Amino acid sequence: MGQVENGVHGAHSSQLADHPDSSQHVGECCLDDGTSIRFRPIEPTDVSAYGGMLSLCSPKSLYSRYEQLITTSPHEMAEELCGQNSDCNLTVIAEIIDDDASSIIGAAQLLSDQGHEAAEYAVLVADPWQGKGLGGSFTSFCLQVARARGIGRVIAEFLPDNMRMIRILETHEFDLQRDPQEHVVSGQKVIDYKGAGMPPDRRAGESPEQYRQSGE
Repeated sequence: MGQVENGVHGAHSSQLADHPDSSQHVGECCLDDGTSIRFRPIEPTDVSAYGGMLSLCSPKSLYSRYEQLITTSPHEMAEELCGQNSDCNLTVIAEIIDDDASSIIGAAQLLSDQGHEAAEYAVLVADPWQGKGLGGSFTSFCLQVARARGIGRVIAEFLPDNMRMIRILETHEFDLQRDPQEHVVSGQKVIDYKGAGMPPDRRAGESPEQYRQSGE
């Protein structure tokens, strides 16, 4: 499930690095209000700052992200989520550049299968930073990361009243499907490796698993 800010400004006004660091997955953008943001993987030392970000999220934002009522404290959630990055589980945080203290204002996750055929995408933006283009920039950056990791497609699932997420994914050309019985909307985007978007060492028609193995 993903919670993003109002509007889709980040899709066109925030400037991401042309190519994120394929090993560290680090990038930068500028929000609509001029705030400079850095994207990077979450670390175990981020527990305090990440807990602070969660404390700024309303129950509605948390429910939209996790599709359930959250009863654990922000600190407990932060301890559970920090430092769990792996080949199949990547959490990327957004932090303010040049801030005296580490100020995390949002987080996104890519959860993939072992073969990297597909990865589930979800994003959470702290309430004070919604409506500034961060959700759109997060999505652009995570799609670049998915491509760098050789992931075949990115999928997302969210509540049908989450119009913010719908607008973000539509802007990024996700194929959206509504399931009235399950009361969810699902989105999918196939990562195109043809043409300029293909990694230089990936052959046309090569599966994500074959691509990853060829680089090992």
